[in-house]
Amino acid sequence: MNELEAVAQLVNAIHQRRVELGGTQKELADKVGLHQESIARIENGGSIPCLHTVFRLATVLGMNLSLHGIEAAATILI
Repeated sequence: MNELEAVAQLVNAIHQRRVELGGTQKELADKVGLHQESIARIENGGSIPCLHTVFRLATVLGMNLSLHGIEAAATILI
């Protein structure tokens, strides 16, 4: 798995969690200090978030992220 695939999996999991919780992009953006447009770009693949942003998004959504090894997929615990 390359870096972009790993980030895509993380972003997909974050998006799914937001939807599961019934939150909007605007609500998530407000909680992490971003604009709704930034969340939309991250979720649709138009922007690659930095690791700090991924962790902020995951934390707000009640997720724990665990990264294992270089070649292993990122594990997301909810």
